[in-house]
Amino acid sequence: MDKLSTLKNLLLPARGLILDFDGLLADSERFHFKAYDEVFGRYGHTLDEKEYYKYWTSLGRGAQGEIERHGLELDAIEIRQEKMPIFSRYCEDGTIKLFDDAKAMIDLLSRMGKRMAIASGTPASDVRAVLTNAGVDDVFDVVLGSDTVPRIKPAPDVFSKTLDALDLGASECLVFEDAEKGMFAAIDAGIPVVIIRTPQTQDFDFGRADLTVESHQEMVALLRVIKD
Repeated sequence: MDKLSTLKNLLLPARGLILDFDGLLADSERFHFKAYDEVFGRYGHTLDEKEYYKYWTSLGRGAQGEIERHGLELDAIEIRQEKMPIFSRYCEDGTIKLFDDAKAMIDLLSRMGKRMAIASGTPASDVRAVLTNAGVDDVFDVVLGSDTVPRIKPAPDVFSKTLDALDLGASECLVFEDAEKGMFAAIDAGIPVVIIRTPQTQDFDFGRADLTVESHQEMVALLRVIKD
């Protein structure tokens, strides 16, 4: 089945659409990297950006994974606590913006008469700050982040809680993701998942996704055909 037909079959019956945030909607991953690199730098360690996108962004290993891989005598919780206000400033002051194609995607999806949610690994307040600065904060019925669940992706917690907040079943929803950790979380939550590749994830394995498209531009083009 071609991509357009597959997307139609997934999208049209869905009552709820659940979108990731970092890397999918917002150009924020490099600012997560920048904030973490600043904090690790205080302790004499420099992050490798390519490694970051593989182990942190896509696989979800986080600060603890970095500490273990490099044998650092640091506390991951303390590292995250130091990082959070740095990243929050980027969200609040307008530094972090939505991708242009992501804004077009949000617009197209929001006109399909479905409930809209964001399920993110970023704190909900930071997500809302970026959405407000972009003028799309009223589009989403539910915004949940890492501060609302005990475990972050690849655990399914944020997706399961989003289903509860939407009052919908897993089979009634569709997830849009860009990372392996998000794909695994959606699968574990029982929700169909569409992957949009980014320049950082072109070589990653998304074979378990229900559909993979190669870019935001391709997704927007497909949605425009469906909407028309």
